[in-house]
Amino acid sequence: MSARLTLIIMGVAGSGKSTVGQLLATKLGYPFVEGDDFHSIEAKALMASGTPLTSTLRQQWVDRLAAMLADTTAQGQPCVLSYSGLIASQRQQLRQAGQHIRFIYLQGPAEVLAMRLAERSGHYMPASLLQSQLDSMQSSSGETDVQPFSIDQPVKLLIQQILLWLTFAADLPSDNP
Repeated sequence: MSARLTLIIMGVAGSGKSTVGQLLATKLGYPFVEGDDFHSIEAKALMASGTPLTSTLRQQWVDRLAAMLADTTAQGQPCVLSYSGLIASQRQQLRQAGQHIRFIYLQGPAEVLAMRLAERSGHYMPASLLQSQLDSMQSSSGETDVQPFSIDQPVKLLIQQILLWLTFAADLPSDNP
């Protein structure tokens, strides 16, 4: 990589954002930022009850993430951030807050996502909200800095594919140079 990229690991619940993000951050020597930690107590309680976020609560969350990215950019520090990335305009807001951002979009079959959610414990996000996230996910078609990766493979192989892509990702066209 010729530039130190800030990586945003995006995808719906169960796609492996935190797992992949932590592994990539370790490999790259970057700090890992768990996007879920920026949700308000109210938002977490709402999701835990099985209710999707309101547009206002989601926007407040994205505003906090954008402020964090602006701070890390001002310090010259790239990071790896986990973030659902459901709404195209909010992805654009994060682009504008940072520099040298690339999105790694983790995608997989709904059955695989549902199985992963059913198997995880200790998380406020119930499996019942998966369909809402799938329905809310706006296309990234035309966003030159979003690269999809299939989660329907071993995580070790997925990490290898992402690292290979990163060897030339800094030189690819971007919606945010």
